[in-house]
Amino acid sequence: ETGLFRGIAVDTRMNNILVTQITGGPHDPCGEVQVFRPDGTLVRTVGQEQGMENQEYITVDGEGNILVSDSKNHCVYVYNCEGQFLFLFGGEGSGEGQLKRPSGICTDRAGNIIVADRGNGRVELFDK
Repeated sequence: ETGLFRGIAVDTRMNNILVTQITGGPHDPCGEVQVFRPDGTLVRTVGQEQGMENQEYITVDGEGNILVSDSKNHCVYVYNCEGQFLFLFGGEGSGEGQLKRPSGICTDRAGNIIVADRGNGRVELFDK
């Protein structure tokens, strides 16, 4: 059984399609990112070990890193192009660098990360 909301992104460098998925029940959600080839073949699954719970939004930066916003954990998870966990940032709050229910996420040409911080009613820019 999968969650209702899914995010999708395209990695133009590797020509892969990335889809967020929530498995498990409402009291034990488990988030992951599935990476597919254009023909639908599953390449890998990313993020099962980090405890993502409500990841609806995803993007891929210019270096191929995968960025996933998790509104329940109030943070953004970052993985390299091979799916290895690099770090997370954010954390619940309204101070500088903190997030509350982050949603939309993208990057710009300079590598900055732009996050729609839904719970705080703002857009946050994190430099590379």
